[in-house]
Amino acid sequence: MSRTHCARFRISLLTMLAFSMPALAFEQLSLHGRGEFYLNKQNDTAHYLAPWWQKGTGQFGHHTDAGAGPQYLVAQLEPDSEFSATVHAQWHRAPESGVGVTEAWINWNPLPVSGYRVRGRAGVFYPAMSLENTELAWTSPYTSSFSAINSWIAEEIKTRAVELSVSRPGRFFKSEHSIQWVGALFQGNDPAGSILTWRGFALHNLQTAIGERVDFANYPSIAVGGVVEKQPAWVEPNRELDHKTGYYTGLHWQYKDHTEVRLYWYDNRGEPTTLKDGQYAWDTRFVSLALQHQLTDHWRLLAQYLNGDTAMGQNTVVADYRSNYLMLNYQQEQHSLSARYDHFEVTDKDNTPTDDNNGKGHSWTLNWTYLLTEHLSLALEHSSLRSVQPNRTQWNGWQTGAKQHSSSLIFGYRW
Repeated sequence: MSRTHCARFRISLLTMLAFSMPALAFEQLSLHGRGEFYLNKQNDTAHYLAPWWQKGTGQFGHHTDAGAGPQYLVAQLEPDSEFSATVHAQWHRAPESGVGVTEAWINWNPLPVSGYRVRGRAGVFYPAMSLENTELAWTSPYTSSFSAINSWIAEEIKTRAVELSVSRPGRFFKSEHSIQWVGALFQGNDPAGSILTWRGFALHNLQTAIGERVDFANYPSIAVGGVVEKQPAWVEPNRELDHKTGYYTGLHWQYKDHTEVRLYWYDNRGEPTTLKDGQYAWDTRFVSLALQHQLTDHWRLLAQYLNGDTAMGQNTVVADYRSNYLMLNYQQEQHSLSARYDHFEVTDKDNTPTDDNNGKGHSWTLNWTYLLTEHLSLALEHSSLRSVQPNRTQWNGWQTGAKQHSSSLIFGYRW
């Protein structure tokens, strides 16, 4: 999708949201924002470990740099009716520099019936499977970079969907347990799996805007003369190619205010032989299990597990993938301390020569955040990542294994 077409799509989406509820008053519109500025230093500046969006094979969002991180704006229109609207917009420098929309949807929230709540939404958004990305504009309150799982979701798993949920609140039924079922039908997520298969998992906070193109390294196997030469070294994750409707379904369970579990199954039902405008439809499926538990007043435990598979072409590319993280967070007055361990792996299951997409790795992330005021914060974050990606050796002199260390000083704001 060209930049012109991206702009037209974003304008059309915003116009749809603006005119879908013509009776709404603008005084019911609220605006909120957040962003960050950073100084970043990495131990290894080898050119081939530059980020994927700079044509490297590194698995951090930054190399050695300083500047502005993503800047988010959230607009919410909440009238005195069953309907409301939400738009998440951003400015960022990568993968493509500029302004874009990351999510936009209309909510339907009628009154409860016999204590049960039925809700719906329609638009473009992430499935609500993450318990890590719960802050403004789908960011994390714990670290600047997301876990490997949610970094990938931020890149490739965004759906044009109609979603319905039914919940049974525990308080109404005098129970300590609350349950919610979620189901959705979607399109516009056919190329999901491209970045994950060739680059592998990564750690960053880069959310792909609607219609945005994401570049990755120009692997010889996908270059002209390669075994997968029809696949360019970029992907537009929000494309609809095969006109088949995917679905996801989830179950949320909450015990008091202490424990929450979210279990999701996602299947884009892609037709893997479909090729249009240089983009394949990938058949991508996965299960996600997320957990959050409040250990004490100050300590919180979070974890997530993801396991799935993807395929493209006539068994040209077939891969299994899995990842998990475990995070411990401590909060005391203005201080927040977080420690997260990530493990990730992609297993190549096809027999395509010279296109080895195996990969694995693990990482540690430590973050200390201090709230200077209600609206300003200062953070130190350090990540250490080790990975093995055999496809790096398609270039002479590039090493299969990589040890990357990233340290950042981050100044954040919100309003």
